[in-house]
Amino acid sequence: MTEAGDDLPAFLAEDMGSSIIATSSVMIVLCTVFVGLRYYARHLASMSFSAQDVIILFAWLAEMGLCVNGIMMVNVAYTGRHKAYIVTVDPNKMTEHFKGVMISEVLHPAAVALPKLLVVLLYLPILTNKYERVMAKALIALISATWFSYTLAAVFQCQPYSFNWDKPAANRKCFNVQGYANISSVPNIITDLTVLILPLRTIWILKLSVGRRVGLLIIFLAGSVGIIASIIRTIVFARTLAAAGPLVDSTWNHVALVNWTTLEPGIYFLSACSLSFKPLFCMLAKTRLLQAFITHSKSTFRPGTSTHTTKHATQSDVALESMPGALSGRLTRLSEGRERSGVSKRMEVLVTTAVDVEWDEDWGASEEMRVGMRRQDGGNVVS
Repeated sequence: MTEAGDDLPAFLAEDMGSSIIATSSVMIVLCTVFVGLRYYARHLASMSFSAQDVIILFAWLAEMGLCVNGIMMVNVAYTGRHKAYIVTVDPNKMTEHFKGVMISEVLHPAAVALPKLLVVLLYLPILTNKYERVMAKALIALISATWFSYTLAAVFQCQPYSFNWDKPAANRKCFNVQGYANISSVPNIITDLTVLILPLRTIWILKLSVGRRVGLLIIFLAGSVGIIASIIRTIVFARTLAAAGPLVDSTWNHVALVNWTTLEPGIYFLSACSLSFKPLFCMLAKTRLLQAFITHSKSTFRPGTSTHTTKHATQSDVALESMPGALSGRLTRLSEGRERSGVSKRMEVLVTTAVDVEWDEDWGASEEMRVGMRRQDGGNVVS
């Protein structure tokens, strides 16, 4: 950052608002795509609409609120520019900035808590141990209590209430806002660790191969990946507020805080959605398998080409018998009869008839299907 005394025009021209817009835009796209894929995956699995679908919808709304609020802070309040620039252009923009901060502080606890509640609810049916189920229910209560208490703290952190955005208000009184901001993600880290270890015993006692166990662990780890975002957010808040405080050049210094306030719950949301993607992976695997089969079939069976046969010294007659419906494209029986030591042996092979589709130019948009029955006659293939 350039110091104001060194080059004032360059200092006032600095703008980091584009990073907030980029972060919010990316999270809007990713979260919307992921929630759509989650609903589609549940549709593929023929799962009925449940409370989890309601929770994830409200989690998406909370995250969208944070993203839209971040974009509005840049466009309306000039967040990302230096406070010195805003004061010279329009001092009222500072009030708009702190209103945006207030909205983020109210939405953030809900945006974090709802995806975590969804993850624990997904784990609950697979937990068979009584104590683990009690721990899961206690964890649900703890996450809900953290959400409720942090929302109340954000609303009543200052009195009168208008001081949250009107800093010159008289008779103002606030608790330690900087300390509150520094520890706001600590409960998230604690609950994340609990969510991480909760299903480990159940996975360990399952009679599965090592590969399947590792796969399950990766799936459950995905539900707790938000802990990384919580740790980073805690470090960013501590360093930023320790270096400048909550009010010094706030529109410039709050950029990183706004970004991580959006990213942290967004990562929780993406992780919670990804736990329901198994039907999508199964569908993708089947599609790739079918494509590989079709490609192999095209390279192996080529209508109209000659068939290579291997003659055996003891081979006798080979006859082609039509089964019922052979002309309709069903099965044809290739039979081989032998006589050895007075014992009659018969080998039968089932092969499909070859179907060639030709376009008849004389009939315009009509199609003529010609079914060619091939039989082996003296080593030559005829149609």
